[in-house]
Amino acid sequence: MKSNNYMYDSNLVRYKLAKSNPGNIIFNWLFIPGGPGADSSYFLSLINHLDIPGNFWLIDLPGNGNNISDNIPADFNFDSWDEYLISTIQKFENPIIVGHSFGGMFPLLFPILENLLKGFIILNSAPSLWLEEAAKCASEKNIPLLTEPMAAFEQSPNQETFKKALLASAPYYFPANNLENGIKLLNQLPFNYHAAVWWLKRASSMNFSARWIPENIPILIIGSSEDCITPITLFERDKRFSRKNIDIEKIQEAGHFPWLEQMEIVKGKFKSFIDKIHANSDKR
Repeated sequence: MKSNNYMYDSNLVRYKLAKSNPGNIIFNWLFIPGGPGADSSYFLSLINHLDIPGNFWLIDLPGNGNNISDNIPADFNFDSWDEYLISTIQKFENPIIVGHSFGGMFPLLFPILENLLKGFIILNSAPSLWLEEAAKCASEKNIPLLTEPMAAFEQSPNQETFKKALLASAPYYFPANNLENGIKLLNQLPFNYHAAVWWLKRASSMNFSARWIPENIPILIIGSSEDCITPITLFERDKRFSRKNIDIEKIQEAGHFPWLEQMEIVKGKFKSFIDKIHANSDKR
């Protein structure tokens, strides 16, 4: 089914082909957004600058962002995302996930992806529970705690109290010199708070920790010096991710959306990664 340049599958997962670049091998780059609940459209500010080969797809699972309709309530049963993520990836040849924040955490629950993916880029994410490390990072950088807006949201969870808490957390996401632009991004971004609440509860109840540590496929993990939402220290200290197929890169003077502050560096990381993908394919 197609609508407004989107395609939908039988699970009401929404796809948008944002761009295609020619190449000898056509890779399908699957951009899975953060939140969860944040609309994938924010990736366009990155995709529009990438010149590596492949098809660039925006993926919104049902109930994510503004993928809400008469058939998809805002308080969707998000547990079904487990199944839908796998079936989504299976639709593509040569798939590479680009997962940001939650979009990098969620795939780490599924070891089956080892045999489905050509590669995985994890952008500003975490391999385990992250809120304690986030608070520590904020304290070190003298960023105020979010006590009042979070308390208001917890007492009365709705889209309005969520938006206020999200905007109050902007200093966790963005360096001071890009804070104003960051607040504009968060303010304009379609964001379904129900999905965020679901993941916070699920991650806490399951004591979230990666179940899949990629063994063979190329993995690029990118973090940022000024990201206090998902500090890169969580991956740096997790010895499970100290492997030859996994590169962990820390970008200086960048926040939770590192391409906004350091586009050329991020583009270079993607270019080096696709070179590694080609080399890995030649070995097989």
